[in-house]
Amino acid sequence: MKRFLILFILTVFVTVSCAGQKKWTKPDFDQNKFKRDREECLQAAKNDPQAALTLEECLVKKGYESEREPPSDKEKSKTAKTAKTVGKVLRVTALVAIGVTAAAALLALFTLEALTGA
Repeated sequence: MKRFLILFILTVFVTVSCAGQKKWTKPDFDQNKFKRDREECLQAAKNDPQAALTLEECLVKKGYESEREPPSDKEKSKTAKTAKTVGKVLRVTALVAIGVTAAAALLALFTLEALTGA
């Protein structure tokens, strides 16, 4: 069960990390201004962790909006390859679990037969 849980968490992590990055926009967007604002937000978080906003909250307060960029073709193929691998691992895990359960059931049956003398 622990292996399944670890595999599930790993799958979720990989899927989320391949989902594309956030793109920040603003009506009067300027890349240099964005870099400065972002750096200010990062510094504010470092200087006062108690009262600091997250980077996202800080940028939103400065008027930025975020949207997910669609994943690139490379990210899509990586996600598809990961999904195939995870699918194979899950199938093997299921087969092993069924095999172990069947073996335990047979062992219990033979033990029961030996104890009852049937």
